[in-house]
Order: sequence, then C-alpha cells, then structure tokens
Amino acid sequence: MYTPIYSTGEPIMVGDWVRVLSSGVWHHGIVRRITAFWGGGVAVEIANNVKFVGVTISDWRVFAGEQEIILHRRAPAAQVPEILRRVDESMGKTYSLATQNCEHFASYAFTGKAESKQIEGAGILVLGLVALFLFAS
Repeated sequence: MYTPIYSTGEPIMVGDWVRVLSSGVWHHGIVRRITAFWGGGVAVEIANNVKFVGVTISDWRVFAGEQEIILHRRAPAAQVPEILRRVDESMGKTYSLATQNCEHFASYAFTGKAESKQIEGAGILVLGLVALFLFAS
C-alpha cells in the first residue's frame, strides 16, 4: 500500500493534528481517514471546523487549497482511538471564532481541551493596545 507523506518525508497518519497557513492565519484539522484505492491512489480525509459549515470532513486537497499542509502534532498510537471518538462526537457542531473555531476543534479532538493560541494571542494584543491607548491619553 502506498503511504502518503508530508513534504518533510514523514508519513501521514490517522490522528495527526495538521495545519495550513491560509490568508495569514493557521487553519487546523485532524487526519480522520486514509483510504487506499486500487492502482495506488490515496484519499486523505481531514476533519476541520469551517465558517458557515461547522465541523465537517474535507478532502486533503480541499483543506490545503494551494498551500502546504504541515504536521502540527502526532499522537501516540494508543491515543488515536480517543482522538477519533472526539472528532466523531464533534461532527456538525457550529463554528464560532471566539469559542469553537478550527483550532479549538483540533485542540479538543487531540487533547480533550478546546484551546486556540491564535485567539489567546489576539486577545493579549488587543488588551495591550487598549492599555497603551489608555495610558498614552
């Protein structure tokens, strides 16, 4: 069977937390399934949370757009069933930038805790700008 690989040469594995840089921000997802076809073809499904759609499954190429998909974190094999269980339980949940974006979803699926470093970073930046504005006045 052909094993698909990242551009780094690492094999793509079910349960991988992946990301792609899209319009200046990271879009996150979880590799849900890899299907091999007769003749060497492979389909890779990425679970991800999409604005106006919610948590859904995208083909690898659709998830990537024109960008390179990067392995963010690899799960130990023993954790993959739990990651996939959390992916499946999240299917259809709605998108919310502040509380349920693609990074919240991937973090929850991978660790059991929904977090978004991008949102936290943006919040700190906004607070810093507000403080600068208040003290500069």
